[in-house]
Amino acid sequence: MRKLLSLAAAIVAVGSFTACDALNSAMTSHTDVLARAGGHELSVDQAVELLSRNPRMPVQAEVVEAVANLWVDYTVFALAASEDSTLAGIQLDALLEPWLNQELVWGLREKVIEVDTVISDSVLQAEFQQRQPNAQVRARHVLFRVPENATQQQRDSVIALARSVREQAVTGSDFAELARQHSQDPGTAAQGGDLGFFGRGQMVGPFEEAAFSLEPGQISDLVETPYGFHIIKVEERQLPDFESSRDAFRQQLIMARTSEAEEAYVSRLTDSLNIEIEDGAIDVARDLAAKPGESLNRRAANRPLASYTGGAFTAGEYLDFIRSLPSNQRSRLAMAEDEEIENLLQFYTRNEILVAEARKQGVQTDSMQADSLQASARAQLQEAARAAGLLDIQPQQGETMEQAIDRKVMAYLQSILEGQQNVLSLGPLSYTLRSAYGGEVFERAFPVVVQRVEAARPAVPQLPQQQPQQPATPQPDSPAAQP
Repeated sequence: MRKLLSLAAAIVAVGSFTACDALNSAMTSHTDVLARAGGHELSVDQAVELLSRNPRMPVQAEVVEAVANLWVDYTVFALAASEDSTLAGIQLDALLEPWLNQELVWGLREKVIEVDTVISDSVLQAEFQQRQPNAQVRARHVLFRVPENATQQQRDSVIALARSVREQAVTGSDFAELARQHSQDPGTAAQGGDLGFFGRGQMVGPFEEAAFSLEPGQISDLVETPYGFHIIKVEERQLPDFESSRDAFRQQLIMARTSEAEEAYVSRLTDSLNIEIEDGAIDVARDLAAKPGESLNRRAANRPLASYTGGAFTAGEYLDFIRSLPSNQRSRLAMAEDEEIENLLQFYTRNEILVAEARKQGVQTDSMQADSLQASARAQLQEAARAAGLLDIQPQQGETMEQAIDRKVMAYLQSILEGQQNVLSLGPLSYTLRSAYGGEVFERAFPVVVQRVEAARPAVPQLPQQQPQQPATPQPDSPAAQP
């Protein structure tokens, strides 16, 4: 069930894909074509008509690009479906590989991770007191903010004031009153800095660590967080009764021990292989996240992004992973900080090492399970495609199959733009089909489409100023519609 639900989410998730046409735009003399796929063309005129009929759709280059890419995806898919309505000819390896590799890692986990699940009551109670699961504290704080781009003198001034107020607190001054007078937290200052009860994971790390290290009545030293400097006083501490939590905590402890054993095993395995992120790899990874449709030659695909003893995680492998992600995650990675991308490359490299180790240890994917998963994926894809009108396409009288495919693809796109149907995202299958049938989007046509759509849409009438204005209905991109 876990695999099937994940697979269904991958098939129906909203997505769009980016294609670069620098080479193709230089080779073609056409200026009125937005996209091509499998011998079909989406003209600028057709795109303008499609978007002009949906006045609530924002007119932006990004929207034109997304629509063009969906048109390419649905055209190549319809071409494949017209050749075989069972979709047996569509290779699902790119879609299923992440799930199959995860099964290998799970099999390795079952084989190498051993955890003692027999825990005596005395050990359980001692662990309960040490870990304090589901503990909560009620605390107050006084916040001193540091001005943005503060000089060292300004910073020292804030620290001096905070230490002065803390000294008053530890020598007996009313903490709540000090918070009312000095705290720069607008949400709690009027309430004497009272934060109420909170558990672990609800506050930023340094604040949480300090708060849970205090006993009721104790006052912290200065605690620095991204918000500034805090003085914290814990008022109360709540811990569930051991007897009522015994069974649930036993399972939590077993899971925690298993997780700790897994982390220790992975560290031993990967640390000895000396993973290193290659120079320039972060920029390459960021660029590929922005352009997942990029076609890499053999040399570029084999370029190591991360190397380790006995192997490497390559740009081609990274591109396969990127193509399996939802478009919103790819877009975020294209603008991510270096540290986040480095962590991602480390994660993918470790995962590759684990899959290789699983095969080395003789772990295999159950063939019947793999066949069942593939059959289920194909059936779900068929069902989604039939609902989109892209399966079993039949030409109308006097119409060729090519014209019928164009008609059905445009009708489905129109229904998406009107909000009548959800987007069918093909995920990594998009790139498999584009490779087989060809597909390209011409960026040079984006501004032409935007200009013509703007010109084709009727102007919004302006109410005379002397007439009372009625409240407008918030649109999706209006500030009034935001929560």
